[in-house]
Amino acid sequence: MKPVKSKKRNRRWREPFRVRAKRTGLKTVKAVALIGALPALAFAAWKGYNTLITTQYLSVIAVNVNGSERIPKEEIAALSGIKEGQNILSFETGQAEASIKTNPWIEDAKVERSYPDVIDIEVRERSPVALVKLDVLYVMDSSGVVFKKYAPDDDLDLPIVTGLTMAGLMDSTKVPDEGLMDLIGVLSARAGFNIAKVSEISVDPVFGFSIYTLEEGVRLDVGRDSFEEKLSAFERVLGTRNGVLRGIEAFDLYNPRAVTVRFNTNVVQEGGGTDGQKG
Repeated sequence: MKPVKSKKRNRRWREPFRVRAKRTGLKTVKAVALIGALPALAFAAWKGYNTLITTQYLSVIAVNVNGSERIPKEEIAALSGIKEGQNILSFETGQAEASIKTNPWIEDAKVERSYPDVIDIEVRERSPVALVKLDVLYVMDSSGVVFKKYAPDDDLDLPIVTGLTMAGLMDSTKVPDEGLMDLIGVLSARAGFNIAKVSEISVDPVFGFSIYTLEEGVRLDVGRDSFEEKLSAFERVLGTRNGVLRGIEAFDLYNPRAVTVRFNTNVVQEGGGTDGQKG
């Protein structure tokens, strides 16, 4: 059998003009009809949205606040700008969250709609761990962020961090020395001698950190590492004195295996000892 040859289309052949014109005209009519309908569709959408944001069915009847301990819930609700009776669609949640976070105690805030008429606000407050002495006293949180000036009504009983400078915080409100936060973390987690028994933490760029006890103001030089090991060594040596700090000026804990205890001069004169002894 001979193979069937396919018919080749004549490239010079074209549909009659009337057929082509009719088809083009139909496309044009459809396009014009669609364009003409757009304003009507836009108006209908606007009308529908306007109805939604004004209907009483979506009026807020409650603003619930969770996660706050220091800041009153009423204050947080007021900061959000959302009021009972307001339409639940008439505000931006992001703007409400930003407004809540203008309070320095609020670390994070989340605003959610619970349709048809309830607003839920979840906040996370900062956890203060120390006061920082710069030009005045500031409050520092558990992330190392110096977030506000200290005020008497803050009612905080916390150790004071000294040795930092405003220049060191110029580009950020976060304390640049991570070792400081490590030390505070160790002190906060400990039993026995812990953060509650510390009056001051001094930061030295060369020698590291010194802790001053709340009782008797004794200095503990702990350097920049191995904080738990050094504090345990301090407790062992102090145990040989039945926990008595009186008369001691400082503990040199740079080497926790050979602790040096420095006594106050007046106690040495009264007791007749030396100005230091190995622990």
